[in-house]
Amino acid sequence: MGKAARNRRRRQLQAASRPLQPTAAWNTVGGSLKERQEKLIEVLEKVDMPCRTTTSSDPLFGAPGAVISDILPGGMILTDPYDTVPVLPVVLFEPDQLIALKDPRTSTFHEPRMEHIISAGFHRQPLGMLANLPAEGWGLYRTGTALMLRDQFGGVWAESTMTPDPGWLEFAARHGWVTVYYGPYLGVRRPEGKTDHTYTLQDRIAEFRRGREYGLCAAASVQWHPETFDQTMEWVLLPAGAFGQPYPAAYVPIWNFDHLGGPGTFGLEPVTLRGHRIGAVPVAHDLAADITTTDVDFLQPHLDNAINFVAGYHAPPDGFFTAWRQMALQAGSVLLITGSKDMPAGPALIQEDPSKVIARTEAALRTSHAALVPIGVPRRASLT
Repeated sequence: MGKAARNRRRRQLQAASRPLQPTAAWNTVGGSLKERQEKLIEVLEKVDMPCRTTTSSDPLFGAPGAVISDILPGGMILTDPYDTVPVLPVVLFEPDQLIALKDPRTSTFHEPRMEHIISAGFHRQPLGMLANLPAEGWGLYRTGTALMLRDQFGGVWAESTMTPDPGWLEFAARHGWVTVYYGPYLGVRRPEGKTDHTYTLQDRIAEFRRGREYGLCAAASVQWHPETFDQTMEWVLLPAGAFGQPYPAAYVPIWNFDHLGGPGTFGLEPVTLRGHRIGAVPVAHDLAADITTTDVDFLQPHLDNAINFVAGYHAPPDGFFTAWRQMALQAGSVLLITGSKDMPAGPALIQEDPSKVIARTEAALRTSHAALVPIGVPRRASLT
């Protein structure tokens, strides 16, 4: 199941890891070189991970002391005395796998996710320093069942199925900001062979210290969004004929366009329904679709390849996407629909009342925008 902006993160992670190479241990993973590379990308892209909520007074963070409040351009560190710094809400996200990549030029090792999240706004937390500096544009959200960390483009970095206790939620709402730690050694996951009883506080402190010694701990103060996040995060691909129109369709979460000025920036207009059919839609401007054997990308063709990405979907390896891609290539265009509500799709719909599925589909379309997007170099087309 693909996620919006997955291709953005794939490109960024690949760029961050070149010319780094997997360590010998990773090369023992079975399969061909291509299969191992795909497995590596899959692990690097994984956002589901354990997390824990706590506060800055947690013994994990050490004895009270000076907290860094700013780092000046010249490198001077400004600190506040501990007694002037309030106790803050904290979340720790710990990826369940560590990937060590070796730079053949320097023989040094790197964890590409850590380097990427630091370049994207987080701050490394070396031993002896705990900086509570903000990450511009980042946010921590509640969903119906999880906590979700998103970057300034709306991309998901971490998601954990947990329900914080009411006291922590009230504490976070009161402050409005949460200190988020990210890294593979945060003392969140229970190591193999340990139990809740045998994995002691001292063990967790030692692991947290080790992560900081290795440079594998990043943190930032991010804005807390107490309201439940109810926008869809899922793409849906629909075959030609859906909604009574001749083009294969891609339903894309609208947040992909929010940071670019919204769907209207590309000429998408509100969807009109005529019965169960979509009315006429315009042709998008400054937008093109690139469809490979594994991905659907929407791009701004006049921009350089490094910055032209708008939204992307990495399709599961199944026959449906192969057929959908063939339909799109034959048609020469894709009907792009973007909205905030879930679009009903998948085998589970067989068990649902058809009238309810239709009602949910129409509700999603009524709040959506749409346009026809040509594949490759834009050309004039219309859908009537």
